[in-house]
Amino acid sequence: MARERLLVAGNAVFASKGYDDTHVTEIASAAGYSIGTFYARFRDKDALFAALQHRFTRRGRANIEKFFDLKRWDDAPPAEVIEAYIEGTLRVLARHSGFFRALYQRSLVGDETVHWPELRAGTQFAALKIAELIRRKAPEADRPDLNALCVFCLRTSEGMLIHRILNWEINEEFTQDYIVKTLTLMIASTLNIRTV
Repeated sequence: MARERLLVAGNAVFASKGYDDTHVTEIASAAGYSIGTFYARFRDKDALFAALQHRFTRRGRANIEKFFDLKRWDDAPPAEVIEAYIEGTLRVLARHSGFFRALYQRSLVGDETVHWPELRAGTQFAALKIAELIRRKAPEADRPDLNALCVFCLRTSEGMLIHRILNWEINEEFTQDYIVKTLTLMIASTLNIRTV
């Protein structure tokens, strides 16, 4: 319980202050715990950040699996599934904006090697699910580079969505709905599938 509350508080404080300007005392206070409680569960701020990343990637893979197994997609065209996936991805990234703000700040100083491979693996897993879906529902769009194109589309979309949540004030004239629809059209066009 305390560990989970500290993780939630860490994500919130990272979102508002960034990784570098966040202190362990602020995370403990935001969770309603003493500094001793923090150190009983995490070695330091880096350990809490690593736990956030591990939790995000573990849950992410399970959620991707659940998403593509939903019965509602049995009769849905691929573009509808992709649109729902992009919309869900935006919600998830927004919920974890502190983690992503910290991740990007750490990446800028060269500390990215530990965290990116697992995140990229999650994107690749989702992209392969989309490729399978297209092969099954729109075989006319199948091509030798379909897997690679799906990975490219999802990585590009995730980058744009992360930019959106990290720079909300810059992009406030574009609604979430507009962004989701635009990304869906971009992906559908790249993959040569019909839109809904």
